[in-house]
Amino acid sequence: LFFPGRAAGASGGWDPSPRRAAPTPVPSGMAMGRLLAALLASPVFVALARPAAQDAAILKVQTFDWRPDLAALFATNLAAASTLPAERVAQSPSASGMLVTTRHVVEEASPKDDAIREVAKRAKWLSGQQQQPPPRKLDSDDSATFLEAVWDRPGYRNRRFDLQPTDGEHLCFAGFAHMLSNTDRCNGWVRQYPPVGDTVVFKNTGVGGYNPFTLKAVIADHINIWLEEGSSELHEDVSIKAAKIYTNQYDLEELKPAEGSDSWMEHECKIMGSMPFMYTCSDRINILVQKCGMSNAWVMQSDYLRNYPGPATAESPTNHDIIFYMCHELLDDEPNPYAAANTFAHELAHVIQGGFGYSFTAMTEGGATWLEGPLLNLSPRPMVYAWGFQDWNRILAAHIYADTRELNARKFYQIHGMFLAYLSQEALLGARAASALQNYQTFEDANVPFGRSAYDYYLRYVGSERPHEFDPLTIDVKGVGFAFADALLNYRVAMVSQCILEPALRPSAPEYQMPGSVQERPYWDCSSFPTYWSESGTAVERASTDIHYGGAAVSRLMLPLNPTVSIAADADPRVRTKVLAAGVVGGPAAEVRELAPGESATFEGTREVYVVQVNVDPSGEVLAPEDMPPLWKWTKYGCEDPCEGKAWWAGSRKGRGYRPDQRSGLRTPPIELPEAADNLELSFYAKWDMEGEDADSTILGPGCFKRGWDGVQVRAHFTDAEGKETVTVLTPDEGYGEGPNKESAIAVFAELNPNAADCALLEGYTGSSSGKWRLQHVPLQQFAGKTISLEWFFASDVSGAGEGFWLDRIVVMSGSDRIFSDGASNDLTPVTLVDSPTAGAVGSTDGVPVVAAMPPSYAADISLRKAKQSLAAPWSASWTPGSAGSDAAVRRSYLGWSYQAPDDDTKTARLHPDQEACVRHAAPFRGHLRSATLFSLVDKIGVSAVGLAIRAAAAPHGLVEGQTPHVSASSGVQDPGMHRFVLGTAKSPVFAEGEAFLLCVGVAEVRPLPADDPNSLPFLHLPLTNVSTAADPAASGATMLLFTPAATPGAEAGASPVQTTGPDPWAGHTFVLRVEFVEESVDFTPSTLAAAALGGGFLAKSGGD
Repeated sequence: LFFPGRAAGASGGWDPSPRRAAPTPVPSGMAMGRLLAALLASPVFVALARPAAQDAAILKVQTFDWRPDLAALFATNLAAASTLPAERVAQSPSASGMLVTTRHVVEEASPKDDAIREVAKRAKWLSGQQQQPPPRKLDSDDSATFLEAVWDRPGYRNRRFDLQPTDGEHLCFAGFAHMLSNTDRCNGWVRQYPPVGDTVVFKNTGVGGYNPFTLKAVIADHINIWLEEGSSELHEDVSIKAAKIYTNQYDLEELKPAEGSDSWMEHECKIMGSMPFMYTCSDRINILVQKCGMSNAWVMQSDYLRNYPGPATAESPTNHDIIFYMCHELLDDEPNPYAAANTFAHELAHVIQGGFGYSFTAMTEGGATWLEGPLLNLSPRPMVYAWGFQDWNRILAAHIYADTRELNARKFYQIHGMFLAYLSQEALLGARAASALQNYQTFEDANVPFGRSAYDYYLRYVGSERPHEFDPLTIDVKGVGFAFADALLNYRVAMVSQCILEPALRPSAPEYQMPGSVQERPYWDCSSFPTYWSESGTAVERASTDIHYGGAAVSRLMLPLNPTVSIAADADPRVRTKVLAAGVVGGPAAEVRELAPGESATFEGTREVYVVQVNVDPSGEVLAPEDMPPLWKWTKYGCEDPCEGKAWWAGSRKGRGYRPDQRSGLRTPPIELPEAADNLELSFYAKWDMEGEDADSTILGPGCFKRGWDGVQVRAHFTDAEGKETVTVLTPDEGYGEGPNKESAIAVFAELNPNAADCALLEGYTGSSSGKWRLQHVPLQQFAGKTISLEWFFASDVSGAGEGFWLDRIVVMSGSDRIFSDGASNDLTPVTLVDSPTAGAVGSTDGVPVVAAMPPSYAADISLRKAKQSLAAPWSASWTPGSAGSDAAVRRSYLGWSYQAPDDDTKTARLHPDQEACVRHAAPFRGHLRSATLFSLVDKIGVSAVGLAIRAAAAPHGLVEGQTPHVSASSGVQDPGMHRFVLGTAKSPVFAEGEAFLLCVGVAEVRPLPADDPNSLPFLHLPLTNVSTAADPAASGATMLLFTPAATPGAEAGASPVQTTGPDPWAGHTFVLRVEFVEESVDFTPSTLAAAALGGGFLAKSGGD
């Protein structure tokens, strides 16, 4: 998680605590002993109690772990069991082992209001800002400098700060020594740390408060491991091991992500850039292991940028440093040092990003998710990780920037991470250019990129070299051929090409391929796409899917003969379609054709065909003037005496806060003021309820102290004879109000007017009028003889809101003469303003140019107002019936269950050596298994291969005659996240219609690594899916565990070589294994599967082999 919140001491900013779950109480030793004794005596499986209803933002994860050795462990040493969640232990009715289930809570740390989820990256925290000049600006007219700022942000920053790396420096701190000795950046001061074993007080940003932390270790000279008072030995062991893994102190080849990079840490900084040490005057990363009240980890940009643009000083607090907060609860729930090290990589990617400025959530999280996976030559984060979902296709069709449970189960991490992985291929953008894209950030609030304002610029260089001249662009809001549209469509085609089993039959063009490291490991469930089997008919009529902006829909035609695909003439042209036809062995090569509405294409031969559609609505992430409803309303709501009838109200809904990032004016028609006017004056009644006052010593603009965040100003618009408009901020007779120390400036006005020369330009109504209407008088004598329009200008920032601002009884007087009155005619006009930057504009603070901008009067849809809008493009297909026995005529079917889980309550399971998870199936017709795909989670320990065994449904569940287990590699420190077993007639038995069999998965090979905990069993981690028949031993879906008792202490000699947990060990769930089953046309006499003897399989292997 990445919190760009306000600096400490500011109000209304980001704080990870508001939705924090209450910490789970730990039972006393005596209470735990009684509980364990009761559980061990229980003859039946104890049902798990579901926690009470919790905040909607809470994710509950329950992990099942079958441990045959734990019964003896508990019986002989209850103290050893005290580290386990005893309330989650239950005894199986069919074995002497223990099923340990851990339910932990992971909190969704989100902004205070869903409507501001995207804009919250902007700099709202201003407290403590030093008035120190920023580093030198480079020549702003130099195109080469602009290119460097855009394409090599680390190099650009090095030049600005005069950072010159020296030999032997770590890449994450390259230039640190030169900065200290040859620049005045830190004025000779450098942060000092105590010896290992000493204690320092830090602020705990989880549960709050200032607590002592002990420095337990310094890893690789640059990583401090600090443990909060009360931390356990497990917290210390796992965090130190994680740091050693991240820096590869073990010198393992598995931890070297690329040639020339010896560790994850080195490669991260080589590609993304150095740590932002120029703001901390330190060359250490501080891991604070603390109690949080939730299972999570995060960094806070306001830690290391506390004095932005200046650095830390001797007076800076301890948290003004490069800090990564690691929660006790996360280490308790997942004490796997490899997983913790991967979290290090993700969170420290955010630190690097934050050192360059601000961007939008999908980009920052996508960049960190790309880093934690493919960029480090690790597995991509699986789609089945964390939040559950019911429908793969709904996630696929969701808005590309959606980041809520409602819209896409928060899968934006994975979707954008894989998009960057796709783009990082050298034939497309390459890793460094993809990193430049995700590092395109700025400290200039008005220029912060969103969506296409970053993507469109960089993606127009896909497949070509970096430009030689800086050429910013204006975003096309009319056509569908923009660069982001092309990339999104090709990305989905590349994703689909992974579904074609034989590599030679996939398209060869680089834009239709995923990176080689994941090419054989589809991260999407290919069996989840709507599939049309060729033998079931000869046509598809007007198939259609509602697709949100940037989302996609994929349909599969399975081996039709000479198929023709056509797009309906009435299809929405904003949905682009490409048809991928796989190649044919000995026949045509793979083809990809784009079809517009009314077009069709025919593909020769029996082809596997995918119809790929993407909503590329050019206005999908753009707000045109008509898309921005006026904030001001003429309403009875809030109109109490002295208000008469109705009033103008700048607000949202009754009892609700106004929307963030509003820029809306209410204007009078032109008012002609007499030249010989006497005592020209505007009067009106006003009532306001804005974001609360927050006066402090923060300096805005030309030395003005901050009073609040949001505000309303009275303005006058005058246009001279040459058409030049002048806008004047007016001040009421009694002013707009002041803070306790005469603070008067409003932060949002300082943001909109960064070059203000007078504090009066930054003043306005803010806070509250305490529910009272107040009569205001504003002098207008300076405009005598001119025609002006008066305006009440409302502006809000990214978070925090009241009900708004009310206005009534507007009158302009000249002495006793009434010049203007709004009266009952209600002739004021609401005007929504857009403050989008222009292409090529340069940030005044960091010198970073705007690479792509909206046309005039258009704005980015940063609040995702259009997230629920969708489009469709119906398509049809027809094909020739296949002859009997041909590929086009044989029946096919999917077996197994695709992933489904409630979004906030998911289940997982761990498998250990000498264990197999088995699910029962029945052949839908006579046939064989063409392929099987197992989905897993990537965290593991000690597993080097995963296997699939085909077993008899009847005890003793031996391997089907002639079968041996099928093995898929799980090399490195993470599992790939999916295992695809290509079987076919050469590797699969043929089953008679209705014949039952078991498909079992397990740990096929074990390979310990030096960082493994010697007390931890190797394990494979599986996501679980809902299945209603898991407990019915005679039904498809019946699930059980097979295991050998060899590792169980006290196992009796001569005991059965294989035991079973019996059905439904996972309480109505099974593992995610999808199988494609194909009809067998050759006559076949079924074997007597029930009588098959126990074959080799995984259960015959020792856990240590």
